[in-house]
Amino acid sequence: MLRSRIHLCRHGEVDKAWRSRIYGASDVALADAGKARFDAIADDLARIEFAAIYASDLERAKDGAGRIAAACRLEVVIDPRLREIDRGEWVGLTLDEIEERWPGGVDAYLADPNGYAGHGGETHRDLADRVWPVLEELADRHVGEQVLVVCHGQLMRAVVARALGISGARSLNLMTGNGGLTTVDRFDDGVWVVQAVNAPTLRGGEWGGREFKP
Repeated sequence: MLRSRIHLCRHGEVDKAWRSRIYGASDVALADAGKARFDAIADDLARIEFAAIYASDLERAKDGAGRIAAACRLEVVIDPRLREIDRGEWVGLTLDEIEERWPGGVDAYLADPNGYAGHGGETHRDLADRVWPVLEELADRHVGEQVLVVCHGQLMRAVVARALGISGARSLNLMTGNGGLTTVDRFDDGVWVVQAVNAPTLRGGEWGGREFKP
């Protein structure tokens, strides 16, 4: 039987100064467009009966979660374990700068994001190991309910990869657009099912025509 449903939503667009640079778990500013995007998302999601709204402790996630929470008349619960992957010494650099300082490093990461840690930060496996217990906790805390988590792109890829059992390299092909929603269901037998990846919106508490009925 369906136990709980968790909607993961990627934060809005960051400031243009960072769009060609690696920022990972750094607390970078949102662009005005990123804030406006979540005002529109908040209007759409206000109709959904979320039991709770959670967010990473990074401002770009907290800001979007706060806008949705205000529309849903809920408080945001902050959990630092939901922050983006730590990119270590790559933070602030462009891909060209990384290749200059770590020749072959970008290709090594793309070939095996689950194992590559040459930058001194987290691997995708590390990220999944950090986040997965949070999802299990939310599923146990919100039996028969659905919740929203405003978080980050690589986190969402790591979650889907672990739920589906696909490789880290393949997971990099998963779309995680700003404001996109990825939905995972937890069943009583402990099985996780991915219902949607990078969906543009939710409508009326339904996904794919199937009402949420735990």
